[in-house]
Amino acid sequence: FLFRAVRDAMTRLSRARWLEVRDETALGRAWLEHRAILAATRLGQADEATRLLSAHIVGSRDRLVTSLANDRRGLRARGFAVVAA
Repeated sequence: FLFRAVRDAMTRLSRARWLEVRDETALGRAWLEHRAILAATRLGQADEATRLLSAHIVGSRDRLVTSLANDRRGLRARGFAVVAA
């Protein structure tokens, strides 16, 4: 059960990552955010790690929504069905 849940979540996340991290700048930003979250976690700074993780999730979501809005036509041509939320 847990294996399937994690596998399915990773499949959905990989699709979102493909849409969001398309260039070196975006990839670099993601790595910096991930490293900052890990550093705070390793230092035992739970509140800071939580703040960084929350900001990362919100930022990723906002960038993904913007990307989908901007690329709706191109995504449709590639076979993606983009539906309004």
